[in-house]
Amino acid sequence: MTRFLGIDLTEGVRRRHLLAYFCAAFISSSYAGALSMLQPGLLQVMAIDRARQATLTGYLSAMQEIILIVLLGVMGALADRYGRKPVYVFGLLTTAAGFALYPHASTISELVIYRIVVACGSAAMIGMMVTVIADYSRNSTRGKANGLQGVVATLGAFLPPMLGALPKLFVDRGYDELAAQQLTFATAGSLGVIGALVAGIGLAPHIGRAGELARESIASMLAEGARAARDPGIALSYGAAFISRGDLAITGAFMSLWLVQFGTGVLGMQASQAMYALAVPRVLVVVLGALVGALAMGYISDRVSRVTAVSMASGLAALVYLSIFLVDDPTAPWVFALLAVMGVAEISAFVSSQALVGERARADRRGAIIGLFGVAGAVGILIGTAGGGWLFANIGPSAPFVLFGLLNGAVFIWSLRVRARVNSGSAALP
Repeated sequence: MTRFLGIDLTEGVRRRHLLAYFCAAFISSSYAGALSMLQPGLLQVMAIDRARQATLTGYLSAMQEIILIVLLGVMGALADRYGRKPVYVFGLLTTAAGFALYPHASTISELVIYRIVVACGSAAMIGMMVTVIADYSRNSTRGKANGLQGVVATLGAFLPPMLGALPKLFVDRGYDELAAQQLTFATAGSLGVIGALVAGIGLAPHIGRAGELARESIASMLAEGARAARDPGIALSYGAAFISRGDLAITGAFMSLWLVQFGTGVLGMQASQAMYALAVPRVLVVVLGALVGALAMGYISDRVSRVTAVSMASGLAALVYLSIFLVDDPTAPWVFALLAVMGVAEISAFVSSQALVGERARADRRGAIIGLFGVAGAVGILIGTAGGGWLFANIGPSAPFVLFGLLNGAVFIWSLRVRARVNSGSAALP
């Protein structure tokens, strides 16, 4: 048995395969926030009316999540039939192509088409990012594996701000605004090409299919994946995926917005000043908390049952997100500590949910099951961003956080019920 970076690797997986995976995962995770960072500047260059920009941004984001909901399970089933590597390479290359095409849109209709290309690639890319680490790690160290993946994903979140600085650099070198946008998006697209080369050359050559699956329809494979939710551990992992991705979405979407609005509306700051002085330091605190939380929950998930790890993560997240209700001034010094714990809580829910589904999913159905796990997460993001936006605007800036505090509390109670079934012997969970 090969052990690397504290992870017990499965049969046939070598150190180089794991390193190639982490490189591909780093690039995959960087794409998650890249459009949010780059798209506003492009919309300005396209001369789209300011009043329509917010509506268009919300529409494009919602459309992408709906496509993910439709395709994640399909991509997982295809990976069970044809193997992880070709699906991962397809996802990275398609996402790269979508980014390269994006700034060449001259109409909103073209922008929608290119966003669909990005969404299709993302469905394959995101599904494989979770599936491959489940394939590569043994149950004994599955928590550490997902914890390290959480660290890599968090580090990948630093790439979009770096990409966001490129348009100004290109303009300073004499390019016009449109050319600067096109070069920036092309640079982002080149990352996907690099990731595809690394994945194509470096990932383990696992085929991930059995003879019976070669004859089975994709619809049948998806149905089998859905039936796997009869396992109480898999069903719980779907619920945990919903809240963990929703947690990440509302923190990313609404914490900075709250701080910028507070800075401009209450403190009389300029928007850029509020972003620099208020939002950036607090977002960095959340990120640092996430780095600590990923390693800590990875370790804990290998010391307790995976259901218990989900209980701990969802319980902590419930307390933190409900505590946001007490925040009147998001710039108060004590809020720094709360945001640090928020970072720990949100990544802990992310890591523990992935460790649980990786443990419970059958190897020959893992792609489809984790694809449906991704669907649950996409629904969480959709509700968090769309529903959270309405709550933010109509009830108050703390309302989206309180909503997910309640949902985390529901998953916490659910996990306790699953643990009780285990303790009574009515559910065969470790």
